[in-house]
Amino acid sequence: MRIPLTIEALAPGGEGVGRHGELTVFVPWTAPGDRVVAEVPAPRPGAATAHGALVELSAPGEARVAPPCRHFGPGPSPDAACGGCEWLHVAYPLQLAAKERALHEALRRIGKLEPGSYPARPIVPSPSPLRYRARAKFHHDRAAGRLVFFRRRSHEPVRLRECHLLEPGLDALREAVGPALADARLSPREVALEWSEAAGRGAAWLLLPEVTAPVRARAEALLRAVPALQGLVLQAEGGQPATAGDPVLRHARAPGRPEAGTQRSRPDVFQQANRGANARLVETALDLLAPGGEDVLELHCGAGNFTGPLSERARSVSAVEVQGPALELARADLGGRNVRFFAGDALALARAFGRESGAAARRFGAALLDPPREGARGIGPALRDLGVPRAVYVSCDPATFARDLRACVEAGYRVAAVVPVDMFPQTHHVEGVALLER
Repeated sequence: MRIPLTIEALAPGGEGVGRHGELTVFVPWTAPGDRVVAEVPAPRPGAATAHGALVELSAPGEARVAPPCRHFGPGPSPDAACGGCEWLHVAYPLQLAAKERALHEALRRIGKLEPGSYPARPIVPSPSPLRYRARAKFHHDRAAGRLVFFRRRSHEPVRLRECHLLEPGLDALREAVGPALADARLSPREVALEWSEAAGRGAAWLLLPEVTAPVRARAEALLRAVPALQGLVLQAEGGQPATAGDPVLRHARAPGRPEAGTQRSRPDVFQQANRGANARLVETALDLLAPGGEDVLELHCGAGNFTGPLSERARSVSAVEVQGPALELARADLGGRNVRFFAGDALALARAFGRESGAAARRFGAALLDPPREGARGIGPALRDLGVPRAVYVSCDPATFARDLRACVEAGYRVAAVVPVDMFPQTHHVEGVALLER
């Protein structure tokens, strides 16, 4: 059925939300204030929600702006409806407000942390709402010889000619690598590209059916054909990575501030894609932690995103990460400083440190953790048993963030501050940073 709607808000999943009688309707490509016509499947009896498709924009709302990308939004072209971003049509201040609401709503609904029960600080915006990504993952469309994103909620390729989320150097690299892969007779299922503005070169990770001697030779040919590619990481499903050229890049830790130094990176190792916003994230977390002159435990240190700046403020850092390329990069960057690295499961090692006793027992004045999307289940008791008086928790997932903060509260901590950080403009994703104190 077709129904008229006025879009009232943005949902945490990225869609616009309107109401039709008692029915809450979610419609992609819409913005608050839009008056639209939506095609909605007949709801089941008693249903409270429905998902619709945008049929007509009857009148744009004040939140709507003109999207700059030819691939954004619905349309008859097979290269429309790109799933790479959701809010390119929404004014940036309204995106920030929606992300703030979404994070605090997750804390209320999942973490049982009511508004007003903790200090909520304003969201930290990205320095650039466009052209901010220094890395991205693509699919390889062999038929078109291009690197593509998929259309929203499908596996249909969008043959990208531009992407306004990518740094210009990365966008140019994407355009060059797609045809060069076809020429080199390489057929990766996925491709991750990374660009270093500091080096003016990039690197790629290729997920391949197999990595054999002929495949390695074709990879070397790809490097010769694309001078902007410094190196490759080649990996078969479930296999160990192999390299061609030098895939280790150096990024400025804080773009525009050379005194902050550089950090090693590799396209198969997690790094924040938005380098400018990442510098703000690190600064926010360390300002909350205030680790001056203390021994600090860092869990899930990765490739050392927080470890380097943390080591400049703390007396010592004990940094924990599973053994692998990320830990190798961190050690290469920060070995010889006041940092000691521990290879292993972060929560298991934290619990082991907490069981230590006697004069040799390790004790910390503060802790910092930045776990993956699944969070750090069990972190509350682990911090309590360590006797850590305060900790900063950095999260990329509001649901697991809320769950884990609740566990910390139940373990005797209070939430002393929460700061949302926007790492991914034009999408609904939001990071959270929380200070925990006993």
